[in-house]
Amino acid sequence: MYRRILLLTLTVLFLSVLPAFAQDVPQVVATTTILADVARNVGGALIEVSALVPADADTHAYEPTTDDVARVAQADLLLAVGVNYEEFLVGLLENAGDSIPILEVTSGVEILAFGGDHTDEAHNDDPLATPEAEHAHGAADIIGVYGAGTLECGADDHEDEAAGAEHADAHEHGACDPHVWMNPANVAIWADNIAAAFSDLDPANAATYAANAEAYKTQLTALDADIRAIVSAVPAESRILVTNHDFMGYFAAAYGFEIVATVLPGGTTGAELEPQGMAAVIELVRAEGVPAIFAEVSANTDLIDVLADEADIAVVTALYSESLSGADGAASTYLDFMRYNATTIAAALS
Repeated sequence: MYRRILLLTLTVLFLSVLPAFAQDVPQVVATTTILADVARNVGGALIEVSALVPADADTHAYEPTTDDVARVAQADLLLAVGVNYEEFLVGLLENAGDSIPILEVTSGVEILAFGGDHTDEAHNDDPLATPEAEHAHGAADIIGVYGAGTLECGADDHEDEAAGAEHADAHEHGACDPHVWMNPANVAIWADNIAAAFSDLDPANAATYAANAEAYKTQLTALDADIRAIVSAVPAESRILVTNHDFMGYFAAAYGFEIVATVLPGGTTGAELEPQGMAAVIELVRAEGVPAIFAEVSANTDLIDVLADEADIAVVTALYSESLSGADGAASTYLDFMRYNATTIAAALS
């Protein structure tokens, strides 16, 4: 009798909690840990978000696994940076299917060309990314198939020939810089776009997603103020950067820095530097009196070490660029990521 009563009690308890477990939670896959972190702040406990590229990894060198293909195929939504950043997605979607809803979160962001200049070429075939349409579209407009209506970045016809053909060819993303998250103001646009997309997935909680996005944007505003305070310790004449590859353009434009050279030409870590290019960088570093070369924690520093030895300057291999750190690292959230990078740069230059 006791056993029957216990069994009946457990059955009632199980049935009482079953509806909570039976609820369908939207499954969202983000391409990077940075993007996943922003999405989690917007979605909260109502959205399950996972990242494709793991922590402490280089998106440029990433190769999808069969598990990644399966996760994307089963996802309710795929979040991508866009601007031709995730080159691996083309092959992944050939296996996972090309009808998966995709939100290119950078829609509406003002895109810079490599080298820091503004460019209209970033908007090519995407009418939603024009200045007139910025913030005017809904999630239904910016969700589509990757490669259709995407932010295309064509070659820059005005590329400086003096830089050398090998430097121009290394811009594998085209003339446009996809590293938009290096300016928190751009991530605020991400938050709005993500909130709109989540509201389409889960209309009943649209107000919550909008409120979460607003709360996160308040944190981004505070982050921007913190970064400005941190870099204020660096004199204007010392705000010059030499980086491993071209990923700091948005940071430089927002906070008054100048990128005078990159060790690897272009915006990808897969580029190669010709011997004459190495000599030119060394000469430029010496002429500018650059105190340090900045590289990412995931970078191969063999080439940088040679250059730094020749130019007699320090190497700082502690920046984060394409991904967050692990949970126990210094850049486990986007907010920590940006504050850590700003502090590291300021310490080296001031």
